[in-house]
Amino acid sequence: MIKTLPRFFWPLALALAMLKLGLMLHLNPGLEWNYDERRNGRIADNYLAGRGYTSLDPERNIIRPDAFHASFPVFVYIGWQKAGLPKHYFTLLVFVLSTGLYILGGLYVQRTLAYFGVAPPLSWAAGLLWLLCPSNVYYIGAYMWYENIALPLLILVVYKLIRLLDGRILLWSDAVLIIGSVVLSCLLRGYLLAVYGIVFFIWVLLAVHAAKSSVSRNTILAVSVALALLLAHLPILQKNHRLFGVYILSNQAGFELLQGHNSITQGRFMFDWDERTKPFDQFVRVYIPDLDSLNQYEESQARAQLAIKWVLAHPAEELILCLRKTALFLSPENFIADAPRTTYNVFTALISLAFLVSFTLVVSNFRNLTFQHYDMLLLGPIIAVWLLSLFFFVGFRWRYFAEPSMLMYPILIWQRLQRTDN
Repeated sequence: MIKTLPRFFWPLALALAMLKLGLMLHLNPGLEWNYDERRNGRIADNYLAGRGYTSLDPERNIIRPDAFHASFPVFVYIGWQKAGLPKHYFTLLVFVLSTGLYILGGLYVQRTLAYFGVAPPLSWAAGLLWLLCPSNVYYIGAYMWYENIALPLLILVVYKLIRLLDGRILLWSDAVLIIGSVVLSCLLRGYLLAVYGIVFFIWVLLAVHAAKSSVSRNTILAVSVALALLLAHLPILQKNHRLFGVYILSNQAGFELLQGHNSITQGRFMFDWDERTKPFDQFVRVYIPDLDSLNQYEESQARAQLAIKWVLAHPAEELILCLRKTALFLSPENFIADAPRTTYNVFTALISLAFLVSFTLVVSNFRNLTFQHYDMLLLGPIIAVWLLSLFFFVGFRWRYFAEPSMLMYPILIWQRLQRTDN
């Protein structure tokens, strides 16, 4: 692959990598962790101090067992500190990995479109556009978020799966790369289990009907991915069973489910969800009066049950909320930490608008445009993240995983229209 890269790639890649890494260091000169990882870091500190997997609950002012976020980073931080390495070295490592994968992600955007028949220079321009997306350069990409590692890996995995559908031989190196990318991504961001679950579900369905694809080979790969995920998550399941008596990956789902289904929400993440003086927390305490006496798992379950009851009792409001979430999902908003309303961006608006127009053209069969089989795999991340947004709320960090496909699909449709004209 390296030998086929054009000469302009290397100086451009170097310039963009330096820009990204320089921006990361400029915006975070102290090499601090984001608020999620600071919490995971405190859990690691408490574990090493003999207090187990616990953290301080600031609202209750007590130390209690904590499995709110993903546990894998906690394991990593424990090992990092046992090795005697400073925390800011870890931030630097994440920055370097994010920068390298940032360039790789742009390259595989180009390769994906090229495989679909989008010729250069348009395919290279699309790769550059993705590299310059606001969320990629600044809103998420310039900070220490593990999404910056996981998103390029998703682009790579989808490309590899598309090639396998077309009959490409599954090499051991590709199998290891796919399995490793999926496992690492899901360990870093638990919600990617849902995203990859839908992507692989679509892929297996397409593989069954693909004339050039080996069903047995693809089935083996899918099963291998599932087994690898199970084995990788066993320590987390065992740890949480010791903490709460149940096999769970985290307690976050119940909290987020209620955030997305209540009479107060606007359909997006509420940064003040746990502040006692705010309407949402007061709403929760009316229906869960013994909230402060529950452990984290019990609280998660209680919140989930309240969300389900609310949906069943308010079907019309739930329908309106789904429409609002869909509008938010396609809005030009971008993620900013600790901000109740995120920033709008023209670039983001143009991407959403282009995707909506291209999708509408295909649905309306404009000039005989139709969905082709492999389109569904390219659209898989969008479908998965949209469903996540409906199930929970619109999180602009997980919408990040839909943005490459939202950028690529209009270009692909434009190319097909050009062929129709010719």
